[in-house]
Amino acid sequence: MQQPEPRTQIGPDGKLYVGVTSAIKLVKFLLEEPAESYGPPALARVHQLEGTACHAACLDFLAHTFGWLPEYSVPIWPTEHGDERRWYNVLAHAQKGFAEFVAQYEVEPIAIEAEGFSPHYGLVGHVDLFCLLKRGTRRVKAIVDLKFVSKLMESHRLQVRCYARLNEFKGANLGLLYHADRTTGNWKIETVDLTTGLEYMAAVANAARLFSWAEAKR
Repeated sequence: MQQPEPRTQIGPDGKLYVGVTSAIKLVKFLLEEPAESYGPPALARVHQLEGTACHAACLDFLAHTFGWLPEYSVPIWPTEHGDERRWYNVLAHAQKGFAEFVAQYEVEPIAIEAEGFSPHYGLVGHVDLFCLLKRGTRRVKAIVDLKFVSKLMESHRLQVRCYARLNEFKGANLGLLYHADRTTGNWKIETVDLTTGLEYMAAVANAARLFSWAEAKR
């Protein structure tokens, strides 16, 4: 199952790196975005469990399709979720929609849930999918971030732009948000311009420095 991105992490060079999603949380107010909320704590926990499992169901399916995993099975229902029937329906819809995306765009994975570092920005990130896919008449290298949320926000686009600046993924020609409705499986993709939003990248880098400073003071 998908692991959450760490708040901070020591990189291979021995330096402290800050998770992309953690740094972005500090700049959401610059984007005039409200804090993400899924309602009362119990409901928020259900949505969190489903979102994590949808990622795992889709990406494990892809890994198995290309022989990277010996077998595929959907994540087991956790009793704290509270609704076993909904759980397996949600995962079935998520996997079906993602399979349609993979077939339509002729996706070929290069890396799945892969880690990357940016010494320049002080960031570490875990990219859902780095792949080759068909775009028009060409095949391009793309960073694809999966979102099973009600609506996309600017911080989601910023997240993809941050991933494109990690050393391991600088060869990306394209950023994509795969946006799916977890209850129906309906999906769409949104192209993310990797060359814009530089002012927000600077804000993310500053946020990462604040995290590093706070860790050093502990």
